[in-house]
Amino acid sequence: MPSAFAATHQAGQVTPAVVDKDFSKLSAEGQKAFIDISAALDAIAQNKTSDAKTLLADAQTRLAHAAKDSKVFIKAESELTPAPGAPVSPTHKPQAAPTSWAPVVGFYTTTETLAPEKQAALGKANQQAAQGSKQQVAENLQLVNVNVDYTIGLAPIAASSADVYRASMLLDGGDTKDAAAALQDAFNTVVFVSDDTFATLAPQGQHGKHTAHKA
Repeated sequence: MPSAFAATHQAGQVTPAVVDKDFSKLSAEGQKAFIDISAALDAIAQNKTSDAKTLLADAQTRLAHAAKDSKVFIKAESELTPAPGAPVSPTHKPQAAPTSWAPVVGFYTTTETLAPEKQAALGKANQQAAQGSKQQVAENLQLVNVNVDYTIGLAPIAASSADVYRASMLLDGGDTKDAAAALQDAFNTVVFVSDDTFATLAPQGQHGKHTAHKA
């Protein structure tokens, strides 16, 4: 029963305005921090250590800002309901105590079987979403032309920040292998929830905004 877990965007009806509304739910600084982390991993893989250090410095600054974001909320991980079919790392370590979570990742999924060209368009839409190219995201989702659900990745800010700091220290010491592993740990802490589930977790201020909008 996917509809019990996610608000579905109807086939061919995802406009730039819809994409903008979806991604406005994320912490802008948190999203950019995780883009930095991903780019740093790529830089390490390409032996571009200097670039990776710069990206990690930026990620640390952005995570510090994200910790103060109005979109952050405190919950125990056991209170989060993962989205059906969401990616779960086999090395994921649940947060044992209530912690501050920030919405840092957003992407579109579908329960329908796609032809190769539509699967490629969906993948491209999600790549463009991470880059903030909302018009292109909407155009590619219209090419997919099936119902899609929006999924949000929640990062435990303290744990993510600790992983990035550890990676930075390891990189300074020339240990690129363990630095990359530390950054992967940051990704492995993320929990993915449906858009509907996130609506029940959002801070009270956001609930107020949603209510006013519906009125």
